[in-house]
Amino acid sequence: LSAVISVFTALLLFVAVRIVLVKPIKSVVGYMQRYAAAPEDARGIIHPSSSVVELREAEEALMQLQTELTHALKQRERLAQLGGAVAKVSHDLRNILTSAQLFTDRIEMSEDPLVRRLAPKLVNSITRAVSLCEGTLAFGRAEEPSPTFAVVCLHEITADIAESELLAADSALVGIVNAVPKPMMLRADSEQLFRIVMNLVRNARQAITATGKPGRITVGAYEEEDAWYITVSDTGPGLPKKAQDNLFTPFQGGARKGGTGLGLAIAGELARGHGGSVVLKETSPDGTVFEICLPKGDGTI
Repeated sequence: LSAVISVFTALLLFVAVRIVLVKPIKSVVGYMQRYAAAPEDARGIIHPSSSVVELREAEEALMQLQTELTHALKQRERLAQLGGAVAKVSHDLRNILTSAQLFTDRIEMSEDPLVRRLAPKLVNSITRAVSLCEGTLAFGRAEEPSPTFAVVCLHEITADIAESELLAADSALVGIVNAVPKPMMLRADSEQLFRIVMNLVRNARQAITATGKPGRITVGAYEEEDAWYITVSDTGPGLPKKAQDNLFTPFQGGARKGGTGLGLAIAGELARGHGGSVVLKETSPDGTVFEICLPKGDGTI
């Protein structure tokens, strides 16, 4: 009888411990494992359910910790995306402001007394804006917004880019040839396409200018059955080995001293948003060729 009672008591104790302690602890462990696998998924946060006071307190403390950590991770991600967006905007804005700096030389030559008096203030304001843009380039990267597709004339876009870059370049050193066929139309986000080509042309122009020797940049395009192709070629010095190894990597793929490498990173990401790509076709001491591929997909025009 004593043996039967002992066995029965042990069985009851085992079941009680299993139900009251072991099962809730396993549940807590399961929540912790699911949360560790995906800490940004709010479904992994524990829901206190234990009837044991001490264990329920532990569950509530864990729930509070997980909730705060999830919020902190989301906030960190948003800040990282904001920093990356600011860096990319600052990169392109700096280029625009740098071109504007060159126009102020002509403004200072104006005979209008008011213009001559205000020109130094304009120069100082633009210089401060350029410095501010350069200071923000330490932020991380972020995803670009989805492109808004429309039928655009590529020749008009490349003509605008060539005109802007020629104003910023030494005409005795750099020549830009717009070899894009005038009738050529393609489907893309015009603003993002402008930025893609602009970054490639600007990189080529800066590479040629750095050598101090005359050079030429040619923007061309052709069409195949499944895609449009845009080429940007130059007669510059070619890309150094480090730049080739880190192409499209922000802050590492710069080809010149002081460069951030963001230009190619931005161009590559914008092209991927169109379902396409930017590739280095060739580079040598005789020049460099980049090619942009934009697939037609279901939006063939």
